[in-house]
Formats: sequence, C-alpha cells, structure tokens
Amino acid sequence: MKKNRTLLATAAITAALALSACSGPADEDTGPDAGTPSTGATDPTAATSTEPATTTPSPEPTTATPEPVGPSFAVTVKGTKVGPNAQELSAAPGETITIDFDTDRAGQLHVHSKPEQYVDFPAGTSAKKLVIKTPGTVEIEEHDSEAVVAVVTVK
Repeated sequence: MKKNRTLLATAAITAALALSACSGPADEDTGPDAGTPSTGATDPTAATSTEPATTTPSPEPTTATPEPVGPSFAVTVKGTKVGPNAQELSAAPGETITIDFDTDRAGQLHVHSKPEQYVDFPAGTSAKKLVIKTPGTVEIEEHDSEAVVAVVTVK
C-alpha cells in the first residue's frame, strides 16, 4: 500500500514537471507575427527587436611590469671603472634583491653570504635577482676587479 502511494506521488510530480515545461513561452516565433509583440504579453520590458544583440568585447588584460618587491641597486662596469662603491642596503632574510647591470663586459658578482653565491652577468644591460637567507652583513664584490659594490645588512 505504501509502495503504491510512493509510485503515485512520483508519477504526479513527473507529470506536473512535464506539463509546466510545456506551458512556458515558445523559444522561437515562426508565425506570421514573429518579431512583433503579442497583445497578451505579460512582460512589458520584453525586447521586440529582431536585430541581433551586440556585445562589447572585454578589454584585453594589461601586463604591467611588476615593481621589485625588495631592495635594488645598479652595477656599472665601464673599462676598469666599477660602481657603485660599497652601496649600503637592508633586506629581510629571504627577500628578493634586484640587481640591474649596465656593463661593457661579462662578469660575475661574488656574494659573501652563507652559503656563498655567485651572480653571472652578460655584457650590456640586464637584471638579476638575488636572495640572501642568512642574517648578517654581506659584501657583494665584482669578482674580476674585487671591487665591493654593495654591503647588505640582512635582518
């Protein structure tokens, strides 16, 4: 008896759903009055135009160059002249330091951190990133000339 009531309720819900789907407005008007509002329209804001809708394209995402997160400094090598001379910087352990190069030859910076690090640079302009994880005072020297270009306090 209970099984019959469940089946009957299920059939009634299914029939109600099917009938409500059929009673909605037609998706496409194909009759002689297609594109004109009907006199029995219940939605006064309904569109009556038969022209295709136009959409405005989304603007292209802009790709801005991100600013350096941590400190930065520039190294210049022109002939035998190397600069800067022991520029002082502060950085937090693990913070990224950006080094901008403008050089007339390739070379290498020696970073006296624990562990020691080396930053190779090409001739021309370039930028490199450096991360020092151990707190302390760290000298950075241009390897060929042994000129100290920066002293970084990591704390």
